[in-house]
Amino acid sequence: MADALRPPLQSTVRPSDREPSQDDLAKLRAWHEERLQRKLRGEYESQQLHLAELQLNDTLDCPLRIASVKVHGATHTSKAFLDWLIRPRLTSSHPDHPTDAQSTLQSVLQATRAISDSLSATDLFRTVSARVDRSPEGTPGDVDLNFTVTERGRFFVKTATEIGNCEGTASITARLTNILGRADTLTFNSSVGTKTKRAFDASFSLPVSPSLTTTAFLSLVGADRELGIQGGSGREERVAIKAGLRHGDGLENGVHELTAEALWRSIGNLAPEAGLGVRQSAGPALKAALAHRWTLNTLNDHIMPCKGTLLRIAQELAVTKRIPPSPFLGSLWSTSNVGNDGDMGEGSTAFCKIEAEAKRGWALTRGSVLSLCGRSGLLQVLAGNSDTLHWSDRFQLGGPLSVRGFSADGMGPRERTTSLGGTLYYALGLSLLSDIPIRPTWPIKLHTWVNVGRLQDRGQDVRSTVHTLLTRPSVSAGLGLVYRLDPIRVEANVAFPLAASRGEGLRRGIQVGIGLEML
Repeated sequence: MADALRPPLQSTVRPSDREPSQDDLAKLRAWHEERLQRKLRGEYESQQLHLAELQLNDTLDCPLRIASVKVHGATHTSKAFLDWLIRPRLTSSHPDHPTDAQSTLQSVLQATRAISDSLSATDLFRTVSARVDRSPEGTPGDVDLNFTVTERGRFFVKTATEIGNCEGTASITARLTNILGRADTLTFNSSVGTKTKRAFDASFSLPVSPSLTTTAFLSLVGADRELGIQGGSGREERVAIKAGLRHGDGLENGVHELTAEALWRSIGNLAPEAGLGVRQSAGPALKAALAHRWTLNTLNDHIMPCKGTLLRIAQELAVTKRIPPSPFLGSLWSTSNVGNDGDMGEGSTAFCKIEAEAKRGWALTRGSVLSLCGRSGLLQVLAGNSDTLHWSDRFQLGGPLSVRGFSADGMGPRERTTSLGGTLYYALGLSLLSDIPIRPTWPIKLHTWVNVGRLQDRGQDVRSTVHTLLTRPSVSAGLGLVYRLDPIRVEANVAFPLAASRGEGLRRGIQVGIGLEML
């Protein structure tokens, strides 16, 4: 082997090792000795860490008790709230050791991690660090848990210009946190837009369970929006008070939201050609509702999902009633011609409303995803006349965010240019998204789709209603481009309506959609 080596030989010196020149033997010898010492020192430290780990594993079952828990640096957070948050972690940190007499080092470490995770979950602290110290006042085996935290800023203001759901808005948001020292949040948002002319939302929320998975909220919301041609070119004003509970971590069991709502609303400024359906809902009306919403979202991507599922179910039980015009609420927006453009009739109307949505995606090839989305809804009148249902409570369907190839709210029963809405609908969307072959990293994707849907009123004969619903669908297909502007999705499609009911508003050719969720 040595006979095969012939000079000159290639140097093995690497600049990163800072090896001295071969000509200076003293420096070269010192460099080799230092390198050997560094290697021995690293092996020694590695053995020490391994030995410490073995010793720790041997002592995990040694008796150890938590004497006290202290949180340092939480100047704006209530001590009662911290005690309420920490106490369950001390009593249930280790189910195999429920009493202090059986508390061990392992249960102490588990409690330390649980408390640290809970403090971080409040989102009140920028940093959380933990330290286990011997208790100076306790008996042998007692320890103190000391947590040092750094609080986040309590006030936040943001201005934004947003584009979504076929609408552009400019908004300002102000948020004040930890007012009561209980991880509470007060938020105010005000916006102006192209369709929703003015809107505001003031809400207050705080956790009501030590697990931080249940939150109570109270909000006051208002909006003034245009109804468009499908709504008789009118405008709707609304002011609502909401109170409710939100429970869930958004993972395996989803999120439940239970809401009680009291709503005042008024439709006015209707065009002369507006249909009777929307005119019957003109003027002020009250609505009281109890709603429940459950959402489970495990999709790995909201635009091109290749695994996971989206499930959403919403139920609403409501009572509506027409009232005389209110000078106070009418002056909030100063909109003219809000009054008796029609007569919704005396008495109250009670109804139950159910909606469901499901979405699933599959990866076909590299860069290609097939997704299937379905939505459906049913509105059942419980008391009163179905003809007196408020126009805003009825379902609307059609447009770039639901069934493409049709105008916005252009499907279902109609009266001239006005959409009457419906009490029963379904919509299905099959989409194929794929990368552009020569530019797979671009945020622009190729889009091919087929949409099917129908909106109608529920008749007395259930069999006839279902038969009509399934055998007379409106169908459209098309292709186009999708631009990812996370979290917004922008579509530009060429739509081809293939089947439609009489009078439905078709949208052949190019159709542009901007929104957060699409069929």
